Amino acid sequence: MTALLFVHGTGVRKPTYDATLTLLREKLGAVAPGVQISDCYWGDAFGVLPGVGGAALPGPLPTAPAPASVPAEELAPDDRDAVVWGTLYEDPLAALRRSSTSGSGLGAFAGLTRGDRSGPQVAARARALAAKPPAELERLLESAEALEEFKAALIAVVDSAVGQEALSQGLGPGELPTAFATAAVAYVLGGALRQGKPLLWTTAQRDEAVRIITGELGGTPRGLGLGLLVAHGWAAHRFGVMRAVEKNRARLMTRSHPQLGDVLKYLARGNQLRAFIKERVTEVARAHGSVVLLAHSLGGIAAVDLLAEDELSGVRHLVTVGSQAAHLHEIGALPCLAPDKPLPEHFPSWTNIYDRRDLLGFAAEGVFPGRVQDIELSSGQPFPAAHSGYFPNPDLYRLLARILQVGE
Repeated sequence: MTALLFVHGTGVRKPTYDATLTLLREKLGAVAPGVQISDCYWGDAFGVLPGVGGAALPGPLPTAPAPASVPAEELAPDDRDAVVWGTLYEDPLAALRRSSTSGSGLGAFAGLTRGDRSGPQVAARARALAAKPPAELERLLESAEALEEFKAALIAVVDSAVGQEALSQGLGPGELPTAFATAAVAYVLGGALRQGKPLLWTTAQRDEAVRIITGELGGTPRGLGLGLLVAHGWAAHRFGVMRAVEKNRARLMTRSHPQLGDVLKYLARGNQLRAFIKERVTEVARAHGSVVLLAHSLGGIAAVDLLAEDELSGVRHLVTVGSQAAHLHEIGALPCLAPDKPLPEHFPSWTNIYDRRDLLGFAAEGVFPGRVQDIELSSGQPFPAAHSGYFPNPDLYRLLARILQVGE
C-alpha cells in the first residue's frame, strides 16, 4: 500500500498545518478511501520564530499606502474577476461602500439611482439566514466551525457602519441582496487568508455561495455583478491593484515574515529540514509501504533537494505544488544540485503542479526536461490566495488518487 506524506511550505505554523492536513484527509479520503496520510510538520522546529525579523528595519512602523490604480482594459478578461475578488478579500465591505465620486456601490455605473427601500427586509432576512442557513449552504460550509464563521461574518457585515448605511440609504434597485451576499462571502474567505488557513471554497463554490445567499436575501441570483463594475472601470478605480513597488519597506517586510524568513533560513541551514523529512519518509515507509511525497512551496524545494542528494527507496513519487524548486535550480540557487547539473538517475517520478496566478509557483519541465511532468491547476483565485488555492481544488485530489493507485 502507498502512503501520502505531506510537507508544508513557508510561513505555515501548527494551526494552519493542521487545518490543511484535515482538508487533505477529508478530500482525498473521499476519492481514495483508506489511504494513509501522514504528517511532516516542521514550522516550529526549523522555521523563523514569531516576531523575528523586524528589529533591523529602519524607518517608521508599517503603514497602509494608497493603492495604485490599473485601468481595467489593461487586464485580461479572465483575470478581472480575480482582481476584484482579491481586493474584496482585503476589504469585504467595498461591495457595499458608496463612492464619494460615483454615487452608490454596485449599482452606480449601471445607470441605477438611489431609492431602494428594501433595506429593512434585507436586514431581517440576513439575520434569519444567520440563525438558520439552508441545507445547500450548510453543505458548502461542510464543518461546524465554518458554519459558525459564516454566521458571524454575515452579522458583522450587516451590523457594520458601512452595512447600516447601505441598508438605510440603499444602492441601486435590487442590488442590496447581491452586495451583502458578496460582502459576507468575501468576509469569510478574506478572514481565512489573514489567519493563514486554507481557502474554504473553489471559485465555483464561492460563486455558488453568493448565488444561494443572494436568493435567501430576497434577490435574484444572476451572478455577482462584478463584471459590470470592471467593465465600467469602477473596480479598477475604486479597488485598484496593489503594486509591490509602491508599498513601503516596513509593510513589505513585516508582511513577508515568517514567509521570507523561512526561505532564507532554509537556504542557509536546510540540512536540518532535509534530515527531518528523510526521517519521516523512513518512518512512514517502514509502517505503511512506499510513499508519495506531497510537498507545497518551500516544502517542495526541500523535497527536491533531499531526493537529489540522497536515494530514498521509500519514495515512489514526488508531487510538488506551488513550488520554486525549478526556478532556484535555473538560477543556480538550489543547494543540493549544482547549477546546470541534471537530476540524478535515482530521482523518483515527479509531478509538478502550478497555477499561473500563483506568483510563487513555477513550471519545471523546461528546467528538468524529460524528468518531470508539469500540470497546471488553476484555482481562479488571485495572488496570494492562489498560493494556497490548490488545496480546495477537487482536481488535485483526483490527480493524487491516480498517482497513489499506480503500482498498487
